[in-house]
Amino acid sequence: MFDDSVVSQLAAPFALTLVGKFMLRRPNLDVIRKFFPNLKLSGSFHIGLLDPRHISIHLTNDLDYSRIFSRRAYYVQGCQMRLLKWSPDFDVNKESPIAPVWISFPNLRLHFFNSQILFGLASIFGKPLQTDQATASISRPSVARVLVELDISKKHPDEIWLGSELNGYFQKVDFENLPIFCSHCKMHGHGLKECFRLYPHLRKEKESSKQVQGIDPPDLGTSLPPIGGDSIPLISPPDEPKSDQGVVHVQGRNTNCTLPLPIIDKNIDEQLLAIFSSHNVVSPLFISSDEATKNFSHMDGLPSNFIGQNNVLSQTVVNV
Repeated sequence: MFDDSVVSQLAAPFALTLVGKFMLRRPNLDVIRKFFPNLKLSGSFHIGLLDPRHISIHLTNDLDYSRIFSRRAYYVQGCQMRLLKWSPDFDVNKESPIAPVWISFPNLRLHFFNSQILFGLASIFGKPLQTDQATASISRPSVARVLVELDISKKHPDEIWLGSELNGYFQKVDFENLPIFCSHCKMHGHGLKECFRLYPHLRKEKESSKQVQGIDPPDLGTSLPPIGGDSIPLISPPDEPKSDQGVVHVQGRNTNCTLPLPIIDKNIDEQLLAIFSSHNVVSPLFISSDEATKNFSHMDGLPSNFIGQNNVLSQTVVNV
């Protein structure tokens, strides 16, 4: 019905639009709108509801767009909001394979530290958004870094020929923190070989392996009474946690307790949610670990009571 040129023209006003996706739950839209001024954007913004799990984030300048998108995720009132690129063919049932990725050029020759040259090199891989400050000022000439909108569903070369045919050289290219994307179910977080939709038997094998291991749930001592009672005593674990074990502090209305946490693994969020669910603790404000401190320490909006020490989770969680 419409030519591609017409579609492109209609989509042009939304070129700086991102999509925020909430996985477990979504705060009230007013709460989300009040969150964005805390990011100190240089331009205006508009928040709209696409469906119960997705919001549109319309920005008005390239600087805000690249700064927000480069974070990949924020926490809004304890709810993780992952950022996806909007496009004319965006589908709420699929995640865009376009992600912000820092591309670095180690030992780039000094005379190539030019914004036009760097953006030209980066455009080989995707749409360049910005260089970092050290690259722009050439204060770290050992490596040049450019933020690029990269299609992570495709393979990209790890070196490129730079220079003339006679006097050029192969320049190494590194992709920093490359996200994992499944080209079958169109979702981030796992690869094609680990896709439960494509290989349903993998889910059964994973569940059966857990049963074979016979991992018992952690001994949490006295069970927590339901939240909302008139008097809830302080509950502590029977023993101090080991050095490689974590604790999680739960605070809320008439609630103040400390729960031990099993040895922290890469799936800490699910681990915590399972513990909270089994003890009638609902809607934790923020869930993280020391590993999350490394991954998300650059994010805006982290709660002021967040602490992580000695690779042990020590996090205050407030019920809302």
